[in-house]
Parts: sequence; structure tokens; C-alpha cells
Amino acid sequence: MGNQISSKIMGMGNVILATIMGCEFMLKDVRHIPNMRLNLISVGKLDDAGYVNSFGAGKWKLTRSSIIVIRGRKEGSFYVTSQAVQGKD
Repeated sequence: MGNQISSKIMGMGNVILATIMGCEFMLKDVRHIPNMRLNLISVGKLDDAGYVNSFGAGKWKLTRSSIIVIRGRKEGSFYVTSQAVQGKD
């Protein structure tokens, strides 16, 4: 977390991101860590699930086949998106 403190995983579940196109994008086996202030997504997990990440010129794009699933922009050293997040059991 950048502060030399370990945090406990309090649970695991699925999370749905609602895209600007009105589609839903499910992330499976997401770890819930209550004292993290950011929602971080592992690009390795996305790659394992068949998604393609493209980073460059301050932008992030996630695609599957030829469909753009989600986009983001670089802020500092992170790529962020403004997609809504919903919990899913």
C-alpha cells in the first residue's frame, strides 16, 4: 500500500463495473481490503481472463475481441476510471 503496513483481506467476491455504454463488466474473486482507499484492478488477472490492456499517451483501454470494455486516464502514477462499482455476491 506504500505505507509499509500490511492489511488483511476480509473477504472475496465478485464486483460489477457498469460501463458508460450501459454494459456490465464482472470481476471475479475480488479481494476486499477495508482500509485501502483505492479500488485497484490487477492487469494480470484481466489478462488471464482474456482481456487486452493498452496503455499509452496518458490513456488506458481494456478490450476483449474488438470491443472496448472500459477506458481510463493517467493521474499521477495510476490509471483511473470513473466507472461505477457494485458489489455482487
